[in-house]
Amino acid sequence: MPRFAAFITAGLRSASNATRLPWHARTVTLICVGADGVVSQAKTVSEKRDLLDMVTGRDLVLVAWPGQWSQDIYVVDDRKAARTALDTAP
Repeated sequence: MPRFAAFITAGLRSASNATRLPWHARTVTLICVGADGVVSQAKTVSEKRDLLDMVTGRDLVLVAWPGQWSQDIYVVDDRKAARTALDTAP
């Protein structure tokens, strides 16, 4: 049994509902909390693609986007759509 069996993300906004999340920006960081407790981050487009390709449905993936007045954190609830956004030109 993994250390983190499930993640409750009800308090976070969904990345799939964000209208203009700049996936390609270096200021946007993906953070993965694996079901085994391992935490990793991705900042470059290639790192973000690799991270989204390796995660499973048991891992928690967050995207951090620095806003004008505060840091915005979203849960990546549709990994396929996020991966597609990274394959599309900015």
